[in-house]
Amino acid sequence: MTIVAVSCSGAFRSLRLGYVLRRSDILLLVAAAMIVFFLAGPVLTMPLRIPLSYNEGWNAYFGARAMDARLGPLYPGSDSLVFNNYPPLSFYIVGVLGRYVVGDLIVAGRIVALTSLLASAGLLGVCVRLLGGTVRGGLAAAALLLLYTSTFYRDYVAVDDPQWLAHALMLGALAMLLTEYRAARYPVGRVMMAALLMTAGGFVKHSLVGLPVAVTIWLFLVQPRTARVWLISAIGWVSLGLIVTEILHGGAAFLDILEHHRVFRLGRAVKAFERLLPLLPLMIVATLTYRARRQGDRPIGLAALFVVISLLGSLAQRFGEGVNYNAYFETMIALCLTLGLALSARPTQDPSVRRRLPSPGQVVGLACIPLLVMMPWQIGRAWGDIDGRFARARSWQPIILQLARQPGLVGCETLSLCFWAGKPFAVDMFNLNQDILTGGSIARFDALAGHHAFGLFEFSSILTVVNGHSALKHDPLLENLLAHGYAVHQRGPEGSVVLGPPLP
Repeated sequence: MTIVAVSCSGAFRSLRLGYVLRRSDILLLVAAAMIVFFLAGPVLTMPLRIPLSYNEGWNAYFGARAMDARLGPLYPGSDSLVFNNYPPLSFYIVGVLGRYVVGDLIVAGRIVALTSLLASAGLLGVCVRLLGGTVRGGLAAAALLLLYTSTFYRDYVAVDDPQWLAHALMLGALAMLLTEYRAARYPVGRVMMAALLMTAGGFVKHSLVGLPVAVTIWLFLVQPRTARVWLISAIGWVSLGLIVTEILHGGAAFLDILEHHRVFRLGRAVKAFERLLPLLPLMIVATLTYRARRQGDRPIGLAALFVVISLLGSLAQRFGEGVNYNAYFETMIALCLTLGLALSARPTQDPSVRRRLPSPGQVVGLACIPLLVMMPWQIGRAWGDIDGRFARARSWQPIILQLARQPGLVGCETLSLCFWAGKPFAVDMFNLNQDILTGGSIARFDALAGHHAFGLFEFSSILTVVNGHSALKHDPLLENLLAHGYAVHQRGPEGSVVLGPPLP
């Protein structure tokens, strides 16, 4: 009887374990289906001429300059009406793809961005596994990154912006560095190549410091010898990149990037924290996991460093005008890494640790709270992107054609419209306004507006024109155009408006 009882008990536990595993697999399948649905709209929109953000046209114009110097220098200098405060690598990558493969630099940038987002999610899952996590922990981390990005941070999905390309390169560096982590081996060649990938990510977007700094500190704590190889390699690669940049673009590149003017306002603090709210449950998971496993747990130590450094950096950046919620993407990646490790935690006999460690159900429940709360609205928004994409594309076509037919200079706040119209890059509205608001001169723009050199000038919101200012509360360029007699010439879709000079 005892043998039968033990056998039945063991069979029951096996069935129960199988049920739990099947339930987790079902959750992952549901997450995968949701990801496909939420990504469908951006994917189907990629080839269409629908302006998605200010950054798209800006990146496309500089990508075109990287491919053809006759269009203007990649780093124009301080006396120009256009500004480039980004490192050069992404412009060459997207420029080559756009010019020689796709034929449209904005579409090429969207392809690179989407591919990089998917690569970032996959590499994040790989990093969880390399740090000792389970397959399901890695899949959950990747799925959560895609779910959060495609819902709360949807405006950066398949949009021509270098953000996700930089993340993909840096996560690739981390995966390469950790390839033999469980064997406690860090081959010199692999460390050097990982440092190269991390440096390449920095030459795509230089403000992403969370992962490079966290990895460097962590290596010095756990593998000082490897840390020295890592640091020397990184210094070497960065130096080489700076030398190549100097050869190709001269000192203007460093001046444009390092001396870029931006308005910082403490009043942006409320807005900064608003976009951070969806990540708060993940922060709770990270805090509970670190408290339970901080003693001698090297993977959790790396994840904790990554979370803290990236969060502090992103909060500091968000006080600057024009810094969007993409500043939180590093923090989101770090939190998803922590979640993957938390779900991979093996049972422990230590009751004190067991009490502090969140269960898999608690981890998943906390992570899904923001998604469940906002799901009805997010589903409607995602379906609207799918269902309305062709109508949106048709609605923008008359504006693009009107800008293309206008002789002479044309200005656009939505730069992708001027880019698709085949017009030269005349004015970088946002960065020129920032320059003027921090003490720069408006004289060159004033001279052009005073002579009515701009045949047309597009603004993204009729409210901007009616109120005489933008969300910045003070828009010197708009005020200058209105002072020189520019008035509404035509209204476009989604609240856009085209200004024209007074009739002679």
